[in-house]
Amino acid sequence: MKNTLFDQYQRYNNIRKIINEMRCGDESFRILEVGANEHRNLENFLPIDKITYLDIQLPEELQHDPNYILGDATNMEFPDDEYDVIVALDVFEHIPLEKRNQFIDELYRVSSQVCIITAPFHSEQSIDAESRVNSVYKSLFKKNFIWLEEHMDNGLPNKDSLKEYLELKNIKYMMIGHGRISIWEKLMGIHFFAAKNPELAVYRQEIDRFYNSHIFDQDYTEDSYRKVVILEKGRNLNLSFKTSSEIPSETLQTLEMMEHTFYNLCSMIGGDKEGDLCVDKVQIFIDSGAGFTESDSENFQFNDKELMKFITVDLRDFEVIKSIRIDPSDYCGFYKIDNLRLIGANNDTEIKYQVSGNFDIKKSNIYLFEKDDPNIILNFESEVDIVRIEFYISKLSITEIVNQYVSMSVSKENEITSINSEYKQQLEMKEANEQVLKKENENYQRMNETLVDDLADKGRLNEKLNDEIEHLRAANILYETEKQKLIQELEIKEHELSSIYKSKAWKLVIKARKVLGK
Repeated sequence: MKNTLFDQYQRYNNIRKIINEMRCGDESFRILEVGANEHRNLENFLPIDKITYLDIQLPEELQHDPNYILGDATNMEFPDDEYDVIVALDVFEHIPLEKRNQFIDELYRVSSQVCIITAPFHSEQSIDAESRVNSVYKSLFKKNFIWLEEHMDNGLPNKDSLKEYLELKNIKYMMIGHGRISIWEKLMGIHFFAAKNPELAVYRQEIDRFYNSHIFDQDYTEDSYRKVVILEKGRNLNLSFKTSSEIPSETLQTLEMMEHTFYNLCSMIGGDKEGDLCVDKVQIFIDSGAGFTESDSENFQFNDKELMKFITVDLRDFEVIKSIRIDPSDYCGFYKIDNLRLIGANNDTEIKYQVSGNFDIKKSNIYLFEKDDPNIILNFESEVDIVRIEFYISKLSITEIVNQYVSMSVSKENEITSINSEYKQQLEMKEANEQVLKKENENYQRMNETLVDDLADKGRLNEKLNDEIEHLRAANILYETEKQKLIQELEIKEHELSSIYKSKAWKLVIKARKVLGK
């Protein structure tokens, strides 16, 4: 399915996603696709369902096929609710304006659960894009593109008018935008150029596959070329897949790179015509100290009939050789250089060199030049003594060009993807480290706050202890004062008592007690 043409994939894969959302387990549906033509693409996307195809025109060999029905979608000869699902993909805009409501009524009548319609709707952006795309086709084929011509004749459907009619009929509906106008225009132009130059079909298929694999799921937007309209009848839908998203910038950059590659291929193979003989030349320049000059060069004619040419140049007249430049052609393209030999005065001497030039991509001995006046320069580490240079030069066939360009582009894309992947890994590691540092900083802040709180608590405790010590010190002073006071009082009492013991009265008391026996 990924190899399907991008515009068909846009339609059929949306149908697949919606119907699979409806499906309960292994449930199978009876589906009628109206305006299906002859390709039966829907079967590839919904293999377990029973699909019948209806079209107003059928070739004779299909008119007896039980899977096909010849009929008018605005007046179908079916009873009500005959099919579970009715599908009409990019048919609505080809219905004459006065029959469009009748077309909606018939689809809704014949379906029992859901109708799904896809179509481009009128907008200034869509009209301008279709005009430009049709001009590309007309420039290539000298006539209007038949389907876009019908759009112009019938006028694209009006989104608001359709909504008003569905609401008037109390039909529950959903409308989803899919397919950015700019991408649709870009890819349609590529398809038209590939139709003009069938050799480009290989790379066009790569572009379709890239869109289907990497862009389709992110191509939902209100500002779309095509709308998917779902009419609910006997089944309520609650779609879970995303219907609004952004396309990553890296993906859009890859698409632009592929577009650039495609049109470079066009420029390389588009001018080839049978019977035309293009005379080209291979030119060898020798830098003997004054740079590359015409006087120190040699030309070899090389026409389109020659796929390979052997080149040999005698260099014995040059006392000094600093570098050698090989111009494989006057024009851009793919060139292959085989068995390049630099023969020195001593045949056993290996002459080392480095390759530079204005080539865009080099793969082994194949060089791609995207601009005219290509050149390959052999740079020597020091002045060398060379008596002869020889090599085979080949112009690649159209098929080889396409295959090599695809291979090189894929290799370049993989290189870019690898760089992006490495950058993302480094970014993720940086973010992870930042998170670790952030957590460590938060922990440090918490520890610091705890320490500050502890110090504050200890400060308050210290103040309390100091207060208590001062209180105890004051109490001790008071105690000492009281103690001294008591000592003084005691001394007074003792003095008084001593005075009593020494008095005459006390002595009389003692004598009296003795007399009395006490």
